[in-house]
Amino acid sequence: MSSLAYLLGRKSAPLFFKVNWVLKSLAGTEAEKIEAEFQMGCLLAQAYEEQVPSLENNRLSNIAAKLETCLTSKRRKYRFKLDRSDQLNAIAIPGGFIFCSEKLFDLCGEDSAAIAFILAHEVAHGIYGDANKRFLTKTALNALLRVKSRGFNPALKQLFAQLIEKGYSREQEFRADRFAVSLLKSAGFDPAGGIRLFQALRKISAEPGAAGAYFSSHPAAAERITQIDRLIRPESRQPPTGM
Repeated sequence: MSSLAYLLGRKSAPLFFKVNWVLKSLAGTEAEKIEAEFQMGCLLAQAYEEQVPSLENNRLSNIAAKLETCLTSKRRKYRFKLDRSDQLNAIAIPGGFIFCSEKLFDLCGEDSAAIAFILAHEVAHGIYGDANKRFLTKTALNALLRVKSRGFNPALKQLFAQLIEKGYSREQEFRADRFAVSLLKSAGFDPAGGIRLFQALRKISAEPGAAGAYFSSHPAAAERITQIDRLIRPESRQPPTGM
C-alpha cells in the first residue's frame, strides 16, 4: 500500500475520478474497492482535519481497539480521533476514518459503553457503504475538487457541514444502531450504553438543533431507544450482517 504522505501529495482530480470509478465498477474486486476507498478517505480526512482540528485520545483508542477485535472482517483498517467541532457530532469518512467531537465524548463522561456505541454506529455506516454514498457523490466530489484547486477555505467547511446535516436515511440509522448493539455485546460492553447516550441527548435537546445535526435528524431518539431496548432483551440473539 502506498504511504499516506504519498497519497496526500498526489494531485487530487485524477485520484478522485479514479477512486469514484473503482468504487462503482462491478469488475473491481473487494480488495480493490477497499484500497480505493482508503485512498479517497485519506484526502477527505485531510480536508476535514484542515477545517476541524483533531487529536488522538488514549481512552478513545482503547475503546475502539476492543471493538475492532470483534469485527469479523479485518480488511478495513480504522482510525479514530476526537475533533474540536462546535457540535455534539460524530462522522464516518470513507476509508475507515472516524471522528467523534470532544463535546460528544465529554457528554458521555465515564460511560465507556456510550462512547463505544457511537464508534460502533459509525463503523456500521462504513461497512454498509452509507458513508460512501454520502461523500462519493458527483456533487460532493465536484465541490471538493473546486475547493482543492483554490486551496482550503471556508467553502470546504460548509461542504462538510452540508454533508453531515444531510444525514442518513431512517433505515440506515436503525441498521447502524442494530449493528452497534451486536458489536457492543461481542466486545463486552453494556449495549444499554446506546440507550443512555440517547437519553442524555434528549435532555439537552430542548432547543431546536441543540444536540447537533447528526443526532437531531430522524429517526427520533425515543424510537432509537425503543429499538435498542428491544434488541438487548435476552430473546434477541440474531446479529446483523456485516460483522
